[in-house]
Amino acid sequence: MNYDIVIIGGGIIGSSIAYHLARDGRAGTIAVIERDITYSKAATPRGSGGIRQLFSLPENIEMARYGLDFYKQFDQTMSSKGDQISISFRRQGYLFVSDAGNEKVMEQNFHNQQKMGVKAQLLDKTNLEQLFPSIYNNDVKLAVYSPDDAWIDGYSALNGFKSKARELGVTYVSEEIKSADIQNKKIKSLTCQEGPTVKGEVFILAAGAWSGEITKYFDINIPVEPMSRESYFFLCNEEIEPLPFIKTETDLAFRPEGNGFTGGMPDWGVKGGWNWELSPTRFEDTVWPSLAHRIPAMETIKLERSWRGHYARNNLDYNAIIGPWATDPYNLLIATGFSGHGIMHAPATGLAISELVLEGRYKTIDLTRFGTERIVAAEPYRESGIV
Repeated sequence: MNYDIVIIGGGIIGSSIAYHLARDGRAGTIAVIERDITYSKAATPRGSGGIRQLFSLPENIEMARYGLDFYKQFDQTMSSKGDQISISFRRQGYLFVSDAGNEKVMEQNFHNQQKMGVKAQLLDKTNLEQLFPSIYNNDVKLAVYSPDDAWIDGYSALNGFKSKARELGVTYVSEEIKSADIQNKKIKSLTCQEGPTVKGEVFILAAGAWSGEITKYFDINIPVEPMSRESYFFLCNEEIEPLPFIKTETDLAFRPEGNGFTGGMPDWGVKGGWNWELSPTRFEDTVWPSLAHRIPAMETIKLERSWRGHYARNNLDYNAIIGPWATDPYNLLIATGFSGHGIMHAPATGLAISELVLEGRYKTIDLTRFGTERIVAAEPYRESGIV
């Protein structure tokens, strides 16, 4: 099996890369190797689907903006062979709430976001109550509201990228890698568990939370590991005004979903590794009290469903790793470690990697500071404020 480009990982990042490369027409033959072809353990179907511009780093803001524009047109531009796709794009905004004494950072981020064209609003308690009266705000220093932000059905977006990529000639290989042949400081081929050898000229690692395990085949190390997080869907019988996607400094994150709400409280300090076991007490002991405190009407919510998924956590700085590997093997590019931002940054990542492969440089968004040199040097490039 010989290809010009081999992508390791067929989730939303790998499939976006495949699509962006294939749509150009110059990339040649492309293969995507995906171990979990049904995506039963993938991060995207278990994610919240949020897309927001409320970051401190300019790269994250620009990538999210590209994602918003891309996903807004997704249903029209990504329909495959006449089959209409819907990712349920919902522009209902994001609200960041300062409730842990970090308001100066949030305000500084707001001013930086404004300079970059983000149409956000800085809210004091009075403004916050006028917009969202259901929110308890006695302990809130300030909030930032970004009405142009949105959320989507991430699983539908993943399938849309994949279907369009296949329509454009990309081959998906349902296999798991077991070894790599490296010669003259370049990857020559990958051998899969069931036997086939996949040869290529350029290799792209986009395997999400599995990326750290796969790099051992290339004799390199990246600080990416699975970060288990528990999410919930719950109902509220009390009448509440339409809410945006709410994130607080105390790690509460939730949004409307159908006739209820979905969200949770990720624990960024949790030990890395695969953990699919649901906690019998976390929702009742930790999440529910936090929800009821911030939205008193949620005192009487009813938990309907719980599930676990895994971030591809970059332990160096919680930001994406994007670009050519800084040392050998020299024909390897990296696109992983998104730490919960994969869905929103998938379109921009696909564009960026395609530009590197086809043009040899970034043309649209300069992601040099997300490159692998910082990984090799262990020099973090961190967000300030809410991650």
